[in-house]
Amino acid sequence: MTRVWSEGFEMKDMVGYAQTYCYADGTPRSGAASMRCLGGFLTTASLTKNITAVSELYFRFATHMGGRETTLYFINGGTTLCTIVITRNNLISISCNGLTDTGTHTILAGYWYLIEVHIKIDNTVGVVEVKVDGLDDCDVSGDTEGAASTITSLYLTTAYSSAAPGGTNYFDDIALNDTAGGVDDSWCGDGRIIVIKPNGDTATFDLTPSAAVDHYTLVDEVPADGDTTYVEGSVDDEEDIYDLEACGLGDVIIARIWTEARVKDTASSGKSVALITLASGGAEVSDGDVALTGTYTTKVLGTEELVNPVDSAAWEVADIDALQGGPRTRP
Repeated sequence: MTRVWSEGFEMKDMVGYAQTYCYADGTPRSGAASMRCLGGFLTTASLTKNITAVSELYFRFATHMGGRETTLYFINGGTTLCTIVITRNNLISISCNGLTDTGTHTILAGYWYLIEVHIKIDNTVGVVEVKVDGLDDCDVSGDTEGAASTITSLYLTTAYSSAAPGGTNYFDDIALNDTAGGVDDSWCGDGRIIVIKPNGDTATFDLTPSAAVDHYTLVDEVPADGDTTYVEGSVDDEEDIYDLEACGLGDVIIARIWTEARVKDTASSGKSVALITLASGGAEVSDGDVALTGTYTTKVLGTEELVNPVDSAAWEVADIDALQGGPRTRP
């Protein structure tokens, strides 16, 4: 599995990201939210994503432009290797180690577009390719290496444009693949990310609730409300398992699922948490232990599951509608 990053901002917070003037409360392309970025005069909205160093990657994001110029930087340390710019004349432009190209697809304000980027950093056979809504738009090839041979972070910015100073830019349905592993190792393609929340308790509820109510009602809010409502445990391998709401999907291909939570260690005890999924007819599946800190600034993510573990076949809507899950305390 080589999916490096998936994000739909469905938790309606920016936990886990270094950002300025970007908020997870925008009008969505899919699901319940998108990232809203508003750079003003002399200010720039930005989001940084650090990754394990790679020389080649495929990146996807959907964008809804509202008059701010968007630039996507591919960086090694503090050095910019390549940039993709949605320019002031609403075209996409590439710049990479002196190689440049500008596309022909007009990115109109007020509409969603799916932008896909393929970058290979190499001093001979490097390439940067951009697609808009699945169609080739612009590309360069040759020596893309410049000052470094790998990418270690992506930096997305939205800045004030004197040509079109109004409006807000939105981003949604982000994905990033590397080229290892034989799965998710090429173009990400279209994809839409939604959230399904707890909507009922099962017979397994070991954790202590913050109030004498159904446990699921204490963990179903989006965004999370911190220490207002919660469940907690101090004994290793206690867990709550919840029913999940129906996904509401129809004739779709479900490529992956994952669990996500906001969790902290209240006693500075060095404890961990595991997020659990339980498919109908199967056994509980642990997404692995995640070490906790004393704040809710840890983005606790379960491992992405590409198939239903019960039959090793692709997820179906009925599988998702019958899915259960929850947290387990870990050493």
